[in-house]
Amino acid sequence: MSEIMTMRGPIAADQLGVTDYHEHLYVEPAGWLHKLDPDFALNSVTKSGEELRRFSQAGGRTICELTAVDFGRNINNIKAVADLVPEVNVIVTAGYNRPYYMGHWISSVSEADMIRDTVRDLTVGIDGTDVKAGIIKCGTEYNNFNEKGQKLVRVAAAAYRETGRPVITHTTAGTMGYQQSELLLEKGVDAHRITLSHMDRNLDFHEHLRVTKLGVYIGFDSFGKAKYGPETDRLNLLRKLIDAGAGNRILIGNDLGRPSYWNAYGGGPGLDFLWTEIKSRMLENGFTETEWNMLAIDNPRRFFAGEV
Repeated sequence: MSEIMTMRGPIAADQLGVTDYHEHLYVEPAGWLHKLDPDFALNSVTKSGEELRRFSQAGGRTICELTAVDFGRNINNIKAVADLVPEVNVIVTAGYNRPYYMGHWISSVSEADMIRDTVRDLTVGIDGTDVKAGIIKCGTEYNNFNEKGQKLVRVAAAAYRETGRPVITHTTAGTMGYQQSELLLEKGVDAHRITLSHMDRNLDFHEHLRVTKLGVYIGFDSFGKAKYGPETDRLNLLRKLIDAGAGNRILIGNDLGRPSYWNAYGGGPGLDFLWTEIKSRMLENGFTETEWNMLAIDNPRRFFAGEV
């Protein structure tokens, strides 16, 4: 499958350009989650549009909006944000984030119904709109690959078999990625159509290398978030993986799904941070322009186009 489905319809792979593989533009968290952590409410169309414009001005051309239905997806408001910056391609997701956000829903909704709803979002449209998802999402909990998490992985695999759309998973703190990959592969998902998010929250070279040896992509998306470790450690691991020949299996992004992370909401580092400050730091510290383009442009193009 060479075409990529965006909110405005299909585009060719060469139209992706600089791609943030994992982001959130608008989130309306469930009441219990908002009460527990109000910082999940990324809920101003105007401010999110302003931040998306920063991404565009920094050279960004494609955003993968990974807000799943259980995390607070509002497709009409995501579209409203995207419409404010039409020069940026926005790809939205079907599927589910992780059992924690689903609560009792994970048990009360059948696997068959989850598959049906996911495929509908990919082929017909989301929540009664004509906006089709271009990504399938699933996720698991910290160091736990129990039946609930496996159910979401199986749903994603079934939706992939019907639609061929790529799968981007949530790993909690970079754990269970290998186990997710094994089950997805067992259930018929091609390795080059799988990306594991948040793997740089677990800075274990061995773990990253064994996943990439399966042919699966790993995502680095903790840039600018010191609570997940210093940039030096992230960049050192990135350098080591590239030197080991795994560079063509890495995607980069920011995953700034909180207003406290966005300049337009009064926080930081902002949606342009990776594409300006981190890029400059990498080029000043031994990374080449070719390597940067591999991570920011070439790898996401190959992943979304389905190139083996």
